[in-house]
Amino acid sequence: MSKTPIYVRFNVPPELMERTYECVRLAAESGKIKKGVNESTKAVERGLAKFLVIAQDVDPQEIVAHLPLLAEEKKVPYSYVDSKVKLGQCAGIEVAASSVVVIDPGKAKPLMDEIITKVNEIRKGITAEVVKPAQEVKETKPKEEVKPQEEKPKKKKSEGSQKK
Repeated sequence: MSKTPIYVRFNVPPELMERTYECVRLAAESGKIKKGVNESTKAVERGLAKFLVIAQDVDPQEIVAHLPLLAEEKKVPYSYVDSKVKLGQCAGIEVAASSVVVIDPGKAKPLMDEIITKVNEIRKGITAEVVKPAQEVKETKPKEEVKPQEEKPKKKKSEGSQKK
């Protein structure tokens, strides 16, 4: 993929993506998952989601662009994978899946916890880089107070313009 999609907030290494596919496969076999953007969105909004997986090759991008924001708002851990076709296969369906959410990880629980820990480390590294420069910014002088404008005296209407 030449250009990073608008909704991807951090880069996931290929090894971690493979572990994520395996987690989805295990959760689909031994636990409970929801497949597709609509079901994923509902599960996250309802607080059922334990882990959200989003494909990076979704077109148009706007279909899944809301998911990272929603996941952050609801404090649901999420990660990215590179292929929606492979994500669908791992989820046990014959078509592509733009997103999958793990409701009950089943046997995938230890693997899911490991992935979430690694993703959090990646995100903390990015956040730390973003925060550091802001601390180095010099203090700017305070803004000048805006003085309220004085009211202008109203002009009296001339007698010729009044209707009789």
